[in-house]
Amino acid sequence: MQYVIYRFLTLFLLLPAASVLAESPTRVDFNRDIRPILSNKCFACHGPDSQDRDADFRLDTSEGAFKDLGGYAGIVPGDPDTSELVLRINNDDPDMRMPPPEHKNPLEPEEIDLLTRWIREGAEYSGHWAFEPVQRPVPPSATAKIEGPIDQFIAARLAEEELHFSPEATPETLVRRLYLDLTNLPPTLAEVEAFLQNPDAQYEATIDRLMDSPQFAERLAMDWLDVARFADTNGYSIDDHRDMWVWRDWVIKAFQNNMPYDEFLRQQLAGDLMENATEDQLIATGFLRNSMNTHEGGTIAEEYRVASIVDKIDTVSTAFMGLTMRCAQCHDHKYDPISQKDYYQFFAFFNTSTETGRGGKNGNTKPMISVDPILPDEIQFRASLEERIAALQLAKAYPENLLGDARLKWEKETLAKFDKQALVEMTQPFRVPVQGEAEELSWIWSNPQAAGEFAWFRKTFNLEEIPSKADLMVSCDNEAEIWVNGKLLGKNPDWRTPTVFNLQPLLVTGENLIAVAAKDWTEGGGKAALLSLAVFNDNEFLATDSTWLVSSLAPEGWNLPGEIKGFLPASVVAAHGSPPWGDVFAKLDATDEHHIPSALIVALRKPDLERSQEEQDLVAAEFAKVNVDMQKLLNTIDGEIELLRQSHASGKTSVMVMDRGAADRKTPILERGQYDQHGEIVEAGVPEFLGALPESMPADRLALANWLTDPAHPLTARVTVNRYWQLLFGTGIVKTTEDFGSQGEWPSHPELLDWLAAEFVESGWDVRALLKQMLMSRTYRQSSNIDGHLLEVDPYNRLYARAPRYRLSAEAVRDSSLAIAGLLNQEIGGPSVYPPQPVGLWKEVSHFGYGGFFSAQHYFTDTGRLKYRRSLYTFWKRTSPPPVMTTFDAPNRETCSVRRSLTNTPLQALVLMNAPQFVEASRGLAERMIDASDLLDEQLRYGFRLATARRPSKREMKILKSTFQQQSSYFEASPEKTVDYLGADYGAGGVEATHVAAIRCVASLILNLDETITRE
Repeated sequence: MQYVIYRFLTLFLLLPAASVLAESPTRVDFNRDIRPILSNKCFACHGPDSQDRDADFRLDTSEGAFKDLGGYAGIVPGDPDTSELVLRINNDDPDMRMPPPEHKNPLEPEEIDLLTRWIREGAEYSGHWAFEPVQRPVPPSATAKIEGPIDQFIAARLAEEELHFSPEATPETLVRRLYLDLTNLPPTLAEVEAFLQNPDAQYEATIDRLMDSPQFAERLAMDWLDVARFADTNGYSIDDHRDMWVWRDWVIKAFQNNMPYDEFLRQQLAGDLMENATEDQLIATGFLRNSMNTHEGGTIAEEYRVASIVDKIDTVSTAFMGLTMRCAQCHDHKYDPISQKDYYQFFAFFNTSTETGRGGKNGNTKPMISVDPILPDEIQFRASLEERIAALQLAKAYPENLLGDARLKWEKETLAKFDKQALVEMTQPFRVPVQGEAEELSWIWSNPQAAGEFAWFRKTFNLEEIPSKADLMVSCDNEAEIWVNGKLLGKNPDWRTPTVFNLQPLLVTGENLIAVAAKDWTEGGGKAALLSLAVFNDNEFLATDSTWLVSSLAPEGWNLPGEIKGFLPASVVAAHGSPPWGDVFAKLDATDEHHIPSALIVALRKPDLERSQEEQDLVAAEFAKVNVDMQKLLNTIDGEIELLRQSHASGKTSVMVMDRGAADRKTPILERGQYDQHGEIVEAGVPEFLGALPESMPADRLALANWLTDPAHPLTARVTVNRYWQLLFGTGIVKTTEDFGSQGEWPSHPELLDWLAAEFVESGWDVRALLKQMLMSRTYRQSSNIDGHLLEVDPYNRLYARAPRYRLSAEAVRDSSLAIAGLLNQEIGGPSVYPPQPVGLWKEVSHFGYGGFFSAQHYFTDTGRLKYRRSLYTFWKRTSPPPVMTTFDAPNRETCSVRRSLTNTPLQALVLMNAPQFVEASRGLAERMIDASDLLDEQLRYGFRLATARRPSKREMKILKSTFQQQSSYFEASPEKTVDYLGADYGAGGVEATHVAAIRCVASLILNLDETITRE
């Protein structure tokens, strides 16, 4: 399908809501037609919840509905005229009408008609379809060209609506669809070309090859992280970091090895309880440990221990059974046959663990184990830690990236203070003898620098006019640099005979500044070394003698003629009277500013990039003394570096796991769900309507896992195949993936769902085989083109007369852009990474503690290759998830999520145009386009094809060229805008800058295309 490519984002007007299409059945079906009405409009007051049931009348069972209520019944099968329900739903008296008007949820006329028809036809009840055992149906016959049983079920349903399959998609569309669905990445042009050589032969081979790739495992893992509420932080208000990435690597490895799904489930629920449990099986139980933890002061231990178990129940029941068991935490479920007792029997499976739901400051909580990395080898693991440490040290060196201009302002102010401190101000020549040892007297430096460092000395003087000749004489014990008015005059004068420098060319009228950087200006033992200077014109004194430490053995020229009339009061005098120097004469200014370390001044005088690591640390530490935000920043950086160094030293990391724990811990029903309101004691168990636990083993988590994976379980296989159908078709056969109960939606193809579930179990729970069946179907290979008739009859594509078309996931949008640009780093596994995000985003949710540091409170962007890793590995903070991800509908992962919402908003287009990594991607794509050819047309075709896998049409080429020409004219007319746009990293060889800038604009447009970010 081709699109007008200048659309950056398509906003669709939502059509009126519609459930599964009208089927015009000959007979009303309870599960399909009646249960949804009763569940939505009646069960809240007349359903399974015995504690809140009105009039002791229930409609969720036939026994309750047909019950004698004292000479009448709610439902009389075959006789709507005497059925109280029909009388009530048609009653105009608000005191008699059901549902009551105050419930704000009235029955629609068509719903009243359906209920009346159903009663007239006999009011036949049947068990909820999802709670009935899976029966393998026989695929219906079909006249259409089909590829297997999936197509038979779809074709039969289409025939009922007088519809048919759409034509097969183009080869370019198919190969791109396969890559996006199976890897979340677009194909390379080489892969597209290989497919186009023989699409029919290449189709299945491409599926097999992609399923063998690590990118396929990463693709499946991405969805599972949502289900498992995986995150890199503990959640709640402090939300500091935890180390669970090894569990993520376990998931990738499991999919890479095509671990049978039943084993995948068992190990995550009860790997620690398996016989002779391996380290990998222990790691697998991290699935249950992805619950949030808190270590806030004043929290109640039992409250948060209970909260962590509640989260586990919600996750397990949603992920594996599609049930909303959480609704039974406080009372009986209002819609499904799950009592509050059932809930706490389920609670008991997880109640024995020693996990507390608390603790975890800057890491993991017990039970946990120390392990080697699973996917990266030791060298790769340590290298990633070293890169992260380097990124943190860079953040420490350039805090303005996080704190704005506060540090730069402080540096300028500090240097200004130093100029005042070190400046010698004398109004007339003088010589004052001072007796005594240096350590007995005051120094201008409160903290003399260590040996080998430079100290700065400055002197200003004014000249009404520039003399014809001016010499500067300097003597110094050790190394020195002499600067005049900001220019280097000379180096290393001799200590025995003062060196004479020609000063005249550097002098200016008005104020002049002489500065000397002297090394080792104090010798060991506290004795003073020599540093002196004076400005002369032959024998005529031009400016005040500026002598910091002057020996009496210095030449006569240093001893100014004339009698000393006096000197400024409040002077600081430094002296040394020991041989061989004799008396020392010095006059220094007096100031209260004596606290600035000389090493700091040396560091501040250097550009940032020229400072050593020690100087960067010194500047950061001194700034932190006066800036609270910097103190927090340094605490965080130093703390996180220390944690990384510990991992680097050991070559290991930790991961939280489950344990058997206290088997004798009792499990009470918690009244109203309150942690401290204990009721009846219960034993571990499962809802009766779903079958019993295995009798041959104790009622623990392993028994629960075996119960869930029993082929007779009505939910596990159905829920799983539905989620994988959703992965390929955008929507599950049951749209409400998270709810297979009474509030869930009726399946669009119930028999197909059961056939897939039965096939899945019989295949040995083989995920790859399941997906391949779907991929090989004609249903999957259709075009996504839609005409007016299809849009009217099936607006949400629940019949599958065409392929679905939907925007890529958040991760796929980012990863595809980086891949198209040639920037994506496809290393597998390892610790989470920190790609660019807006500065200060975490600040509003950060907590800096009350002693020590809390990790994951500042966001420090990675550098180099780490920031281009796949989005699967992006650091996930629960209270502030990656902003690009949330903009494209990713969940926060505080709770289990099996279905993402899908929105189209203008903000998404702004992210694609302006977010740093998308700007980088447009630059990378532009470079690839320029490298591909010297011809503009070829550059444009190449970039378009990289993104879409197809060649642009003539109309699209016209738009691409027009865009290029418009942008080129703009940059030619505004050279300064060209420089601003390209930045300092411009390096496209001999290609004109305006051409590069215009190509970048076109590249940005291509990456913003609706087609680029859409799976079709």
